[in-house]
Amino acid sequence: MYEFISGKLVSKQADHIVIETGGIGYRLKVSYSTFEQLPGEGEAVKIFTHLHVREDIFDLYGFAQKAEREFYHKLIAISKIGPKAALAILSGGSPADISNWIMAEDAKTIARTPGIGPTTAKRIILELKPKIEKGLGFTDPGHLTSSLGTSSIEDEAIMALEALGYARSEVYTKIRRIVKDSATELTTEQLIKKTLHK
Repeated sequence: MYEFISGKLVSKQADHIVIETGGIGYRLKVSYSTFEQLPGEGEAVKIFTHLHVREDIFDLYGFAQKAEREFYHKLIAISKIGPKAALAILSGGSPADISNWIMAEDAKTIARTPGIGPTTAKRIILELKPKIEKGLGFTDPGHLTSSLGTSSIEDEAIMALEALGYARSEVYTKIRRIVKDSATELTTEQLIKKTLHK
């Protein structure tokens, strides 16, 4: 029903925001990942939306990126994963992070989400891994990326660190943070060194 809402960010909390547009204030539930990408209060913002309707419930969910909303839709399509649980999972990492955990079959990390037990985490992996393997992963705009949202340099660093015995999900998170915080493009060797020092 609603594709996106564009307007002034009136207030923001870790779990919800209020956007004013056309004299109406819209309250949207958001993940922590979206919250981190928001501008300051009073600034203009565009949020992609999903309206969840059930009996007397009308909840509006907001996403900073289309990729996050797409992943949210895939999560709620899984048996026993409701809107709140899907949002909680997305609060634990970006779509690329979660895709990486799924590809690594890291049910333990996924199960750290409140309300998501080991059995549900395994179901998420079982249902989403084939879709990610078929190229339905998530990428970062403007970068040459794999289905996990990583560049070829990052992939090389991840594989090298895996060969040294490090867990894929652990080094992936560190590498993504290093790349995000780096002012210049790093080589594979520099990326490995920085990851080992973290």
